[in-house]
Amino acid sequence: MALLTVKDLHLHYRTSRGPVRAVDGVSFSLDEGETLAIVGESGCGKSSLAYSIIKILPRNVHRYDGSILFNNVGNLVTLDEESMRTRVRWRGIAIVFQGAMNALNPVLRVGSQISETLMLHLNLSKEEAVERAKRALEDVGLPPYVIDRYPHELSGGMKQRVVIGMALVMRPKLVILDEPTSALDVMTQANIINLLKRLKKELSLSYLFITHDLALASELADRVAIMYAGRIVEIGSADDIFNNPLHPYTQRLLRSVPLLRVDREPIFIPGAPPDLASPPSGCRFHPRCPFANEKCSTEEPLLRVFGDNNRLVACHYAGEVG
Repeated sequence: MALLTVKDLHLHYRTSRGPVRAVDGVSFSLDEGETLAIVGESGCGKSSLAYSIIKILPRNVHRYDGSILFNNVGNLVTLDEESMRTRVRWRGIAIVFQGAMNALNPVLRVGSQISETLMLHLNLSKEEAVERAKRALEDVGLPPYVIDRYPHELSGGMKQRVVIGMALVMRPKLVILDEPTSALDVMTQANIINLLKRLKKELSLSYLFITHDLALASELADRVAIMYAGRIVEIGSADDIFNNPLHPYTQRLLRSVPLLRVDREPIFIPGAPPDLASPPSGCRFHPRCPFANEKCSTEEPLLRVFGDNNRLVACHYAGEVG
């Protein structure tokens, strides 16, 4: 059963150079208990997609429309701010922001930052909120004394666990993970991924996992959506995407990763991602695609079903190239 359904979502930013099309007609769905990884290069619109779903928008929004249906609440795009605050954020959808240190207030103790959410949304007393905060920290494997610490007294991994605990303290159905391990060392990354796996199973969570790390996506995701220049170009199960990529961008993205057990030289993707204030016509990947022809430069490919496994690909020649 679909927990989240996004259809034709647009989020454009107003700038002096014209609108920047960060999210430009994105559609996908996420089932209950599922993890969907959104993978792509920096600047492709992954974080903007996350902010548009939870409706944390900057002041320079030029266009924000489409449909975001979540858990029978209605269309989040048209939902008023008060309803978003009281019915959706933290209760239904929580977010773990990129960079734990930036998400925590450096002058407040950890316990105050977690309990404040509970007192505001659930009208709990301070004592009740502190007890819930302690249990939230226990859920993410932190000792009770952390509740009295300031963020600067904690390691990077501990701060990341605190932010995850804050996201889960009200037991939301969906957690958006925006590069949750990007600033951590490899061992700490592994510990955080194992923690996320355990919490998903114990609390029956759904994850929208935003990352540029293909290895982490393969470890955590049930399905993978490949995003390029504000649009999704391929969606499929993790097995299908990693074992049989169909879009040329997905193929090149996977070939750029060195492998330990295969004698294969990595290849790079030539050029750079397009300027989203003036994206190319037709397929947005065509200036960098080795298989592109005149049709690719003039006719935009639609995201269409390919095969029998609900595979979606936006390429004129899906299955014929690579």
